[in-house]
Amino acid sequence: MLADAVTSANVSRCEQSESDISESGSVAVYTAVSDARDPEQCARELTEQLNLADLGWVLFFCSAQQDIDQISERLQQAFPDQIIMGCSTAGEITPLGYMQGSVCAVGFSREGFTIETALIEEMDSFDFSAAQQLMSNMMQRCQLNQKAPVKGNTFVLALLDGMSEHEEIVLNTLNAAFGSIPLLGGSAGDDLDFAQTRVSYKGRCYQNAAVLMLINTDYPFMVFSQKHVEETDEILVVTDVDSEHRCVKELNAEPAAEAYARAVGVPVDQLSPALFACHTLSVRIAGEGFVRAVRRVNDDGSLSFYCAVERGIVLRKNHHLDIADGLETLLDQIEAQLGEQQLILGFDCIFRLLELKEKKQLQEVSELLSGYPLIGFHTYGEHVNGIHLNATFTGIAIGNKSFKPASGSTFYQ
Repeated sequence: MLADAVTSANVSRCEQSESDISESGSVAVYTAVSDARDPEQCARELTEQLNLADLGWVLFFCSAQQDIDQISERLQQAFPDQIIMGCSTAGEITPLGYMQGSVCAVGFSREGFTIETALIEEMDSFDFSAAQQLMSNMMQRCQLNQKAPVKGNTFVLALLDGMSEHEEIVLNTLNAAFGSIPLLGGSAGDDLDFAQTRVSYKGRCYQNAAVLMLINTDYPFMVFSQKHVEETDEILVVTDVDSEHRCVKELNAEPAAEAYARAVGVPVDQLSPALFACHTLSVRIAGEGFVRAVRRVNDDGSLSFYCAVERGIVLRKNHHLDIADGLETLLDQIEAQLGEQQLILGFDCIFRLLELKEKKQLQEVSELLSGYPLIGFHTYGEHVNGIHLNATFTGIAIGNKSFKPASGSTFYQ
């Protein structure tokens, strides 16, 4: 039933915008979803929804409850002439709303896009020299078949192992290499098990790895990154830390868990992922606040974080705004910038999902998003232009050739 519903939604969108989406009359982007737990059936349902003559590339997001190895292999076997890539998730975002236990995918047509891909196999040894070489090779191949001039018509998607603890270094290095080309994406998840997060490339899965898509298109697009928190003046100073493993041992010269629990007004034994989601912290970088979310309490009373933390940084308690209101504003902004969208590719922090559950807003927001051409996943970290983020909804929206976009192509809030 789910595959039928998604297929019907795809057909409806394609028929509605066939004359608008492409000057040649063909559709450039396709979406697919399956919640079948048998890997063969799941891959078959995705294949049926994406089995189109002009298909060039497939990007998929696979629940940790699914067998990503088998699904990756079967998708690549089904599309031997296409490049298939993706990652594991902490939840999926689809045209039907939020889902758990599913696999969602987006297919890009050769008519609408020129895409070059790459695999970074060892994130912990990736350096600027390797990034420059990778960027140069991808750009040279892209320019042979580009749909439009690279400047203003190209962006890079990156999916990273969300437990590698090397995201910041890799992202900073990639951002320096690609320069003015927008770089965005998310870190793979595993439903808060923190056991194994993986990326997939050409039918195989990897840890301590990242996959890249350099995408050139003459369709208008808009990069966005939205957070729903505001900083307060209440602060906690990191006074002892294991930076390599993102583990804060002391805050304000006290055991970290005790200091944090007191700051948010609960006993230490009540600290949980849901509470961390509703009580985030921020650090100021160049005058702007970026969330530094707590991942877990350790047995020794220290706190593990999702993003980099250093000795001496000042963490500020956040005031949380309404996620639904923010998303409505964002969707209105996308509509104003692009008109009808072919695709909204979104990377949403797992903490936002937990907060919606805690505040009993999950169904409301899921219904708000349903019906949009939205594909994405709940991450262990989002990123835009080299900055590793938490507690944001970050992504890119792609419009139609027939619509002249408003001035500006980014929305950061």
